[in-house]
Amino acid sequence: MATEQLTPRYGGRALRNGVMMVGPNSIGVAVRRPDGTIETAVEPFDMPGTWARNIPFVRGPVSMIGMLKLARTSSKLENRLNPSKRGWESMLPQLAPGMAAAVADRLTQEFARRSGKAQAPIEALSGIALPFVAFGVSGQMPGVNELWRYHGAEHKAVNTAEAGLDLTPENAAEMSRVHPRCGTVFAFWGLVGGAVSRALINTMPNGKKKTIAGLLAGPAVLSAAYELLRLGAQVKDNPVGQAVFSPAWQSQRLTTLEPGREELEVALAALQTVIDFEAARAAA
Repeated sequence: MATEQLTPRYGGRALRNGVMMVGPNSIGVAVRRPDGTIETAVEPFDMPGTWARNIPFVRGPVSMIGMLKLARTSSKLENRLNPSKRGWESMLPQLAPGMAAAVADRLTQEFARRSGKAQAPIEALSGIALPFVAFGVSGQMPGVNELWRYHGAEHKAVNTAEAGLDLTPENAAEMSRVHPRCGTVFAFWGLVGGAVSRALINTMPNGKKKTIAGLLAGPAVLSAAYELLRLGAQVKDNPVGQAVFSPAWQSQRLTTLEPGREELEVALAALQTVIDFEAARAAA
């Protein structure tokens, strides 16, 4: 079994009817076709912004640019495999959770505005909780329910690879659907930082200082959230780290569902495609 230091890092995201996986130098997509078969596509991919990888509090905002490129590339591959699902209606399952979270955030601000002196603590607490409640509720929609199952399958596939096990549905089924590098964890810390900073800024008197604080809050929160995401992944096997970061990790229970064999097969196919592609390039 490869040591943790030698094991490549993999990541991914759930798609409308499949999974995207990204490795050190490639990106792969697998989708389940209407006839039940699995089709894959893969191509080279290098994440931009590697110059900032070792610069704390700079690498976070820079990585956001890379994630936009990653999303664009994965959408291109997905559309290549499934051109019949390019309409905006097919995007509703992916848009619904964000829309629900935005509505929850607006309700939080309105409720806090009407709460008078209790504004700061109420806004901070509800600003963290309500978006995740919205994620959980939206997960009951048929399309989002499928998306959450593929999200769980993606995590189980990555956990299987990082455990050094064969990429089989049986092994993947035994893995956790929680992964410390998940974007949900980043969202958790972003919501915590955003809610707290917004509540504190709202207590400041109107003026130049409040305006400057508002402008600086967004980048600062993003940077801090990314650093906490990385720190949590580094201490995932430490008992103290597990106790501190577990609430953030467990938030994934609201954005993933237990996948079935069909979803696991798709996620494993996407990951295997990336592994095989990178192995072939290394051997060439």
